[in-house]
Amino acid sequence: MKKLCAEHHLSFEEAKRWYDGYSFDAVGSVYNPYSVMKAVVLKKFRSYWRMSSAADALEDYIAADYDGLFQAVLELLGGFETPVDTDGFNNDVQSIRNRDDMLTLLIHLGYLAYDGDAGTARIPNEEIRIEFSKSVREVKSSEACPGFL
Repeated sequence: MKKLCAEHHLSFEEAKRWYDGYSFDAVGSVYNPYSVMKAVVLKKFRSYWRMSSAADALEDYIAADYDGLFQAVLELLGGFETPVDTDGFNNDVQSIRNRDDMLTLLIHLGYLAYDGDAGTARIPNEEIRIEFSKSVREVKSSEACPGFL
């Protein structure tokens, strides 16, 4: 990433803030390759996540408010981590039973980063924080105007 940013005259620190946040013991930091390449081509750091099909489902997940998911999302937006038990998830979107299942699904979709040692999830970077913020605003707007979700 440092080399790519240097070659294209982009700030590595800004790239890290926008697109880093996922990591694995064996490889270290993992960036969203689609968003990085869009930023390189367009020379602009912003959220390119909305242009992916998975982004559309986030509002529905938040609006469903499984076991207080909406409040957990607000806490995540505040920069906090939230506990999550990933063990019970069946990797099946049709059998979501509770908040932990929903948070685990959001981890699988890349919306949340997971710390296996602590058993917590967090919003990994600025790009995803923006998408969560947009989704929360849309959910609140839909509550004011029923039937729009």
